[in-house]
Amino acid sequence: MKKRFAKLTALALAGVMVLGMTACGANTDPATSTDNNDTSAKTESKNSDISVGIVVKTASNAHFQDIAYGAMLAGKDLGITVKVDNTATESDVDGQITKCENMISSGVDALILTPNDSSGVAQAVNAAHDAGIPFVTVDTTIVNDWGDDVSEYMPNYIGVDHEQMAYELACQVFDQLGKKGNVVVLRGNDAASSSQERTAGFERAIKEYENITELDSQSANYDQDTALSTMSDIIQAHPDINAVLCCNDLMAVGAVSALEENNVKVGTDGVLVAGIDGNLVALESIKAGKMYASAYDWSILQGYYAVQQAYDLVLGKEVPATTNTPDTIITSENVADYLPHGQELSQWKMGSALNSVSDYMTNFLKKGESM
Repeated sequence: MKKRFAKLTALALAGVMVLGMTACGANTDPATSTDNNDTSAKTESKNSDISVGIVVKTASNAHFQDIAYGAMLAGKDLGITVKVDNTATESDVDGQITKCENMISSGVDALILTPNDSSGVAQAVNAAHDAGIPFVTVDTTIVNDWGDDVSEYMPNYIGVDHEQMAYELACQVFDQLGKKGNVVVLRGNDAASSSQERTAGFERAIKEYENITELDSQSANYDQDTALSTMSDIIQAHPDINAVLCCNDLMAVGAVSALEENNVKVGTDGVLVAGIDGNLVALESIKAGKMYASAYDWSILQGYYAVQQAYDLVLGKEVPATTNTPDTIITSENVADYLPHGQELSQWKMGSALNSVSDYMTNFLKKGESM
């Protein structure tokens, strides 16, 4: 069965709104695309005639691997086919559009995307509309600033409240500092709404704590190496740093490296470095006493809900315009509860079939759903 979603009326019924853009970063290792390697896995399906495609930003960031894993898990539970692909870098907008078009050409019944650019992916949105299939966004929202009236078929959004999550993270850091000190902010991609919203959350907290001083705020483009070099320059200009707030974990790890290379102590007895995503590299750093904290946005749920809602849209059901996932701040006190998730995820190859799912991962997903 190829049940096309003519005119995407269910999306219109859902009252879908278009929000801003988010993003989460790129790793320092070269990203490896899963296209052309036959890893667009298929679930063993009761409904094998229904297929959902998902294109994530990159395979090199565990955050997007987590989204893809959740999508595959939902496909397995629903008994439908889920195809996974990704671009090599988060800046490759044209490549992402091509991958979306390839998914559509392959005959998927719905398309899920974590957009590299909020407005730059307009062509992908239009291609899905022309094909008459639902289009769902995860983690990163889409802004309709390209002129056409597409309000009737713009995608619904699934993701965290980035600003609130960043605000809560900053408040915890400032409380740990005794509500006073000097802070540096490392932004992500300034064109990405995730960076804009997370930075806004940091800035809101800074304004509320009258004895917290912001020394500098610079973009490190969600990249670990860029964060290392940017932070090294900041240290030379501002040696009296007490905390570094980063819009993702990869930049936080880069900041830790820069501080250590400049003989600056990190951890609870030194500079507090905090990031966002709950990636394994951050959890290991927290366990080692280097990073102070990471905010996890339950990205596994984002992928899971995205496939569930895409499936419902194919069946003509209504879905919420916005679905927010919870967030959890991870520190040394609870990192042991989240390390197994990161470790298991690191063993899964992006897009490969989930032949078996551990009790831990099943219970982990349920834990997120109950929050």
